[in-house]
Amino acid sequence: MLGELQRQAFETKVRRDPTFWACYPHPHFPTLSITGDTCALRCKQCGRRYLQHMFACPTPDVLRETCLELASNGARGVLISGGYNDEGYVPFEPFLDSIASIKRETGLFLNVHTGLMPAWLARELGHVGVDMASIDVVGSDETIKLVLGLDRTTQDYERALTTLRSAIPHVVPHICIGLHAGKLRGERAALEFVAKINPRALVMLVLVPTPGTEFEHVTGPSPAEVGKLITEARLKFPSAVLALGCMRPRDAGRAELQALRSGVDRVEIPGKRTIEAARELGLRVRRLDACCAVPWDEEV
Repeated sequence: MLGELQRQAFETKVRRDPTFWACYPHPHFPTLSITGDTCALRCKQCGRRYLQHMFACPTPDVLRETCLELASNGARGVLISGGYNDEGYVPFEPFLDSIASIKRETGLFLNVHTGLMPAWLARELGHVGVDMASIDVVGSDETIKLVLGLDRTTQDYERALTTLRSAIPHVVPHICIGLHAGKLRGERAALEFVAKINPRALVMLVLVPTPGTEFEHVTGPSPAEVGKLITEARLKFPSAVLALGCMRPRDAGRAELQALRSGVDRVEIPGKRTIEAARELGLRVRRLDACCAVPWDEEV
């Protein structure tokens, strides 16, 4: 049955657009952390490890200066991220004036990684010129407690999606397949939450058992499970841009190939095997020098 559904999903993608976008964020769309490598949480799948790969911009002045330099060197946009506070969101409060200056002085496309931020802060980010909000959506109360250690519920994610959609021009939900210690739990519920905002883009991620984290030794979801969830996402959102993000196993490209056959439009930093397979499937391969979630359909 999955074979037939996967075929339908791929055909849905081809009818939408027979283009496969290979996305490369660096150097034209780098990721910045406004908290450096600090985070109030210690999520089991991350353990603050991913913050170490971002440009540290721990003060408003450093953020502005970094963005001015990046823009002068040809950057087209940035993802402004960071560690969460103990309420489960990236603490942008001290950075609002800096972000307004960055937008005014550089025109960079600004994507922010939000978390479960309060409504007033989401509105302020929209007012100062943020173009896009990326938010990780979790569809299981048990997963929120087990993995993130937050005293929050799935209703908080539903509210955050609605709030962001009314405040910021582009909202791109991210759903991690296998976030519950490698098991599927809540992903389909997350798809239902996401459907309520009718997203123009959706990014699927896949749990990576990362060294130095509490999930270092778990077994992640199988490529077949990845293919099944992405197939369901493609069929549920036939008109949306569907991407496979950078967080995924590099298991000889098996997750990428399943995603490709399941109808994704974009893969961030795909392997050569995936690009070759896209061509074999009759897709037109193009390069996008940006994060896979941006609302651009152009080569640069």
